[in-house]
Amino acid sequence: MSAQSQTSQGDVEARRTSSSLAGMSPARETLLVWGLQAVILAACLILWEVAARQGWISTFLFASPSRIFDVLTRQFASGQLFNDVKVTTMETVLGFIVGGVGGSIIGLALWYSPLVARLTRPFIAAVGSIPVLAVAPLIIIWFGTDITSKVVIVAFSCVVVSLMSSYSGAQQVDQDEINLMRSFGATRNQIFLKVVVPSSMTWVISGLKLNIGFALIGAIVGEYISSESGVGHSILVGSANFAIDTVLAGLLVVMILVTCFNAIVRVLERWILPWKYA
Repeated sequence: MSAQSQTSQGDVEARRTSSSLAGMSPARETLLVWGLQAVILAACLILWEVAARQGWISTFLFASPSRIFDVLTRQFASGQLFNDVKVTTMETVLGFIVGGVGGSIIGLALWYSPLVARLTRPFIAAVGSIPVLAVAPLIIIWFGTDITSKVVIVAFSCVVVSLMSSYSGAQQVDQDEINLMRSFGATRNQIFLKVVVPSSMTWVISGLKLNIGFALIGAIVGEYISSESGVGHSILVGSANFAIDTVLAGLLVVMILVTCFNAIVRVLERWILPWKYA
């Protein structure tokens, strides 16, 4: 039995054991967790609103849920909310595809040449240590103030994490499986496509999950520096005018976007790695 099969069976058994110890089915356990999370969130919002209305906290500094809701309602009615979300989503998705998916492909391709991987490792680490906030102004200068520069910033935020994660996955492939393929006369391309890529998908998906937040951060940073629309632009305008409710409304939209992107990646993971959810 291969190492991957043993790992997959171990994950499935662990999930089943956890559910059995809880004394309920996985579906009921999930519903219970969601219910408790909703109760905790509602309690925090109610406490926040009551504290603001009673004067226990300053609404100028902390706003209130009702004020944030009013901001979102006005932005939705004017069409600003839809436009900002559309712009930020487009920047994030395009940059995520270029940096996240592209970085994963490059990382897997490094399996072909360990020498190239060793030569490029310190340069990759050096690039990965550069804060996106430091390099974003240069990217704006080089690529202009339109969506192209935002996509490049997002891609820069994602590429190193995806590259390193996928390359690490390629290095963890069971050597016995590779030797078995070679004994049947398989070419390097066949080994790569039929063994390396499938065995590395867990690492690739993990890298994509990590990059969701990085991608959105890159888009927000790009909008901070130079933009006329987007959620980051809305947050920047709110902070410049000391409108805390507008800033918090923008942060709420960012959290909702991250949640939606995470859900999409989880669906992709279920499709690519069905054995993890068997």
